Amino acid sequence: MTLALIRDLGKTTSLCVALTGLAITGLAFTSPVHAAPAPVLSGDAADDFQEGVTLLRQGKKAEALQAFQRALASDPSNDAAYELWKSTDEQLFLDMLVEGGEFELVAKRFLDRARMGRSERRNDADAIAGLVGTLKAASTSSERRSAISALSAEHGEYAVPRLVRVLADSSNEDWRIIAMHTLTQMDSDVVLPLIEALNTSDAYQRANVAMVLGHIGDGRAAAALSLVAGTDADGKVQRAASKAAASCGASGSSQAQYLVLGEDYYYRRDNVLRDFDYSDVTWSWVDGNLTSTSLPRSVYHSTLSKRAYMVALSQASNSTEALAGVARAAVDISTRLNRLAESGEDISDHQGAADGGPMIAASCGVEALDLALHWCVVADDPATGAALARVLSACSSSGTAGLQAALGSSDGSLRGEAAVAMGTIAARTGGSAADGLVSALGDAAGREIMRLVAVIDGNAERANSFSASIGGPGVLVNHCDTGAGGVSLLRRVSGFDAIVVGDQIGGMTVDQVLAAAALGGSDTPIFLVSSDEDTADAYSDRVSGVISDLSDLSELDSVFEASLTGDRARADDLSRRAATVLGALAHSGADISSALGGLAQPIGHRTDDVTIAALGALATAGTQAQAEAILAVVTDESRSDAARTAAGRALAGIFGRNDVGGDALAGLAAVVLSDASLSVRTAAAQAIGLARLSGSERAGLVGDI
Repeated sequence: MTLALIRDLGKTTSLCVALTGLAITGLAFTSPVHAAPAPVLSGDAADDFQEGVTLLRQGKKAEALQAFQRALASDPSNDAAYELWKSTDEQLFLDMLVEGGEFELVAKRFLDRARMGRSERRNDADAIAGLVGTLKAASTSSERRSAISALSAEHGEYAVPRLVRVLADSSNEDWRIIAMHTLTQMDSDVVLPLIEALNTSDAYQRANVAMVLGHIGDGRAAAALSLVAGTDADGKVQRAASKAAASCGASGSSQAQYLVLGEDYYYRRDNVLRDFDYSDVTWSWVDGNLTSTSLPRSVYHSTLSKRAYMVALSQASNSTEALAGVARAAVDISTRLNRLAESGEDISDHQGAADGGPMIAASCGVEALDLALHWCVVADDPATGAALARVLSACSSSGTAGLQAALGSSDGSLRGEAAVAMGTIAARTGGSAADGLVSALGDAAGREIMRLVAVIDGNAERANSFSASIGGPGVLVNHCDTGAGGVSLLRRVSGFDAIVVGDQIGGMTVDQVLAAAALGGSDTPIFLVSSDEDTADAYSDRVSGVISDLSDLSELDSVFEASLTGDRARADDLSRRAATVLGALAHSGADISSALGGLAQPIGHRTDDVTIAALGALATAGTQAQAEAILAVVTDESRSDAARTAAGRALAGIFGRNDVGGDALAGLAAVVLSDASLSVRTAAAQAIGLARLSGSERAGLVGDI
């Protein structure tokens, strides 16, 4: 059993069984039930935890809970939590779990951290070899258990390559049985490398690996075991794999199981990826040995998803679902790696995956790309969906069902990318641009760049007050009142400018939410809202700031004053591309009148790239209704020469098609007479030249100039 069982159990008897199962994996409780020795933590965390133990035994539950929360708030390392777990009376955790409520949440969080501490392994070949040697030479069961515990606790999956070699040795059955037993006792940590070891060419070794996986019974191995059972040339291997697959819960064809596994990995579902299942490496069978490859944790789930879909594809080369899974995972990996690079991380070892994602996705074909995009729309996965829409724009010869679905998405970035993709296709192929598409492009071009703030707080009144204080023009607040909802939001939506966490969260501890917010090394500032000085002090080292008074939000000033980066910069670029596509459609004769308002909106305050692209489209299709906004750019001495020149040319296009008022001409004449650059004055003069004026009107204007 693993800690995942504890999360779902509510009865004392079941909890006892669960904790007993944990002792088998090396997380044994060594103290007698009548005493709780001092936990192995340092400083304030140890004092707070011990204080909580004492208070709980005195029946002072409220005070005990506060002490435990302070210990958790001090962010003890996972290793420290593991040592605490080993050295604490198991009855303490049982009491807290059965108590329920906040006690249960705190207990589960300590247990989770203990399990993760156990999973922080070292890839030390010499140390592993020494422990394996000790295991082989052990003369007593006690010595053997000690060696197994050390291998599991200190090295985990990294011990598998050496142990799996023994499974090929038929000359020493006792040693082989010990190695198999050891792998079985190491629990879920060894499952993924063992799955890869099924690729060995040694039938004897394959059968033994299958038996070990069957004894562990982890559902992640079901698909691979089913594949071996159905395709292996060796009858003994088939029988061993078939029995093991049943023990792992196999159901249906291996290809169907791999499709489900690919989806489960992609969505990081608990049946395949719990907090402590993440690793820094993936495994492959190369030249008769297990080989590990390092990778950032943020792409771990998508990498495993892509692998599963690739195996599914190998069994059915015409599977659109498998191809769609490969495309989605490849694009997600690429997107996440490139965002890590944007934040300053070195991804040079993974540059191929960062660059190759769109190419892999394009190779999967339009039908698969469109299905993958549809999945993203349904699952509210806008970042990957937007990337898939960009790939589709270059591959498809017409608007697809997936793009149409994305065009109706509630997410502005995904909707905008779909509009740009469909507009690009229409401009390239000479297809028609429906009014709905043109309007969507206008919305994307004129879309206000918003600061995104996530507020995770179970105190509804406080959260609403806070959201009202910071919401408004340019700021979009997303509020979740439960920890699970908040963590889900952070996983689904990237690029928040700030994350605000309250000290009252339903269903999770503040510690859990802060850990989830910081997952992946994000540099997004995190703020805690709490008026309790002890709580604020306990978490102060883990957050960018503490907001204790909602009337003073100065802590957030740095967020709103920062220049556009990350998702905001990408949104700015989306506006530019939408304006560029509208210009191309206008040049091809399409009616873009429904987008003119959107095109005029950004020119007064957006970056030059967006402004100039919008002005280019307005030069072709603009009307007198946009002339005033464009004139403001021409006459604004604080704007760049490039923007002012583009504005003058846009007015020239509009004046050539429409009658013009005297105020606009007077403003242009003033620019011509000013000390502006030659390009700006020339563009203003050209606009005057194209204006529809009578002879006397023009003579008077030229005389003034």
